[in-house]
Amino acid sequence: MTRPHIEFIHAQQLEWLASDLPTGIDNTLCKTLSLDPNTGGISCIIQYPQNWHASHVPALSADHELLVLDGSLQIADQTYNVDDYAYLPAGSSHRNWKSDSGGTVLTFFSQGPNICEKNKRRSHLAINHLDVNSMKWSSADVDPDVAFLRISHKILRYNKHTGDKTLLLNCGAQTHPTDWKEAALSHPCVEEMFLLSGDIIGERGIMHSGAYFWRPPNMWHGPFGSRQGNLCLIRFLEGHHENIWSKEKFSFSLTPKYEPELPNHLGHLRQAEYKPTEQF
Repeated sequence: MTRPHIEFIHAQQLEWLASDLPTGIDNTLCKTLSLDPNTGGISCIIQYPQNWHASHVPALSADHELLVLDGSLQIADQTYNVDDYAYLPAGSSHRNWKSDSGGTVLTFFSQGPNICEKNKRRSHLAINHLDVNSMKWSSADVDPDVAFLRISHKILRYNKHTGDKTLLLNCGAQTHPTDWKEAALSHPCVEEMFLLSGDIIGERGIMHSGAYFWRPPNMWHGPFGSRQGNLCLIRFLEGHHENIWSKEKFSFSLTPKYEPELPNHLGHLRQAEYKPTEQF
């Protein structure tokens, strides 16, 4: 993958555009969060209109990973409602792909999603449906050095051979490092995050619901905290996740400046810090 470092933007800052999906699965709107210019791999939010139906799509050439944010979607007779998750490897059946009520779906394609014939070469990796709300939270294997964040997680997908992992992460409210200082950390893999609710406060600013980042391997980041707590979807890619801590500790603030790392095509957002609608 050759995606640029994006840390961070808010989906609310992006326009809904006609999707570039192939004929047969087009007629949707899309917000592109990040894109691999070489493979066509894309992370995006797709908006399906009411009564949308794909015309003759046996399968896709790309892995298709999804979490329903609003509405509902149906693929191969499986209905996905709000908070439902799936990982459909390339070649998985996509027949009867439709949305009667319309839906907004957080979507990840591993490469350009061309239409192809169904095959079962990677069917053993499929996660056809998870009702995420019925899963239990766990704090197993959480790094004790981030215990101050009161982290719990739900593992949605894990490939022990490649290290690829998708999880929901929940952090507590009014959390910050002890004595307001903590080391930075890095990972030897890509980390990708979409913030479903709450806030995350870090060295690059304050992320609100709808925030997104794509962080390449071995990039120092943190420390972090939160005022409201948060719920986010995280993907680790291109290697096994490991926390590597810096020797130096850094000061943490609840009111950092917005200092994003953005590629040129998103550069205009550097001067347009997103602030959510007033709550009171």
